[in-house]
Amino acid sequence: MKTVRKITLTTLLGAALVSVSALASAGDKPAREFSSPYTSLRLMNAGKQSGVWHSGVYITMQKGWKTYWRVPGDGGVPPSFDWSGSENVETTKVMMPLPHRFTDENGEGIGYKTEVVFPVDVKPKDPSRPARLDLKIFYAVCNDICVPVQAQVQVDIDANSVSASDKFRLRVARAAVPVEPDAGRLAVTSLKQIEVDGKMALEVSLKGIQSPADADIFVEAAGNSYFRKPELVSQSGGVDTWRIAVDSYGDAVSLAGKPVRLTIADGDTGLVHEGVLQ
Repeated sequence: MKTVRKITLTTLLGAALVSVSALASAGDKPAREFSSPYTSLRLMNAGKQSGVWHSGVYITMQKGWKTYWRVPGDGGVPPSFDWSGSENVETTKVMMPLPHRFTDENGEGIGYKTEVVFPVDVKPKDPSRPARLDLKIFYAVCNDICVPVQAQVQVDIDANSVSASDKFRLRVARAAVPVEPDAGRLAVTSLKQIEVDGKMALEVSLKGIQSPADADIFVEAAGNSYFRKPELVSQSGGVDTWRIAVDSYGDAVSLAGKPVRLTIADGDTGLVHEGVLQ
């Protein structure tokens, strides 16, 4: 089994040819947008619904470049969001659209190419007043090289700054966020740890997948393990079964009896299941 390389901030900074940084100096007001030769980002405002402002982080990259999901694979780093400088903000909830799996010289990665919008629900402390979002973000963009990016951006969230284009982009991005399936849409008939040739693996059986041959399963679990691309091993009676190899950064540990989260890509539809491994 391939050895997993866990790329941290330190190793990424050492490997990159260029580090892009745009953090505001003391007394400077952060801009709404950040731009570099490799990537740009800005904060969005699509207005308020049910007392919650709909914002987002819009990241663009050069063609062919990519950034990463919260589980980045064995060749990337997840984005990090710091909203502590915001004003009149009680909570922020960052959502991530359904990612894609890709393979390059860094190994197997999970994330997004060219552009991505991370929707953000913003609950104000005082609903009668505008809010100010202040984001310090760290993320990585990769092609032949990986470039770490640190930036600080800010936007006033009020009725005057609502953007029609932001409404459209955020509507599309929110529709791509994986959700718990409606009753009858998906059934997990089996979720267990198995051993294959002396190595740990997961076996996942699902009922209700519409495109089994093209489906993907992204696994999240506590601890230092990475779950590789699933292999479709059987189909019977409308139930499809996948086997997922497990790599561990440290000593292999049993995951039986522990909670796991499955994000299931069924075509363009993302479904989420949280369960416990047998």
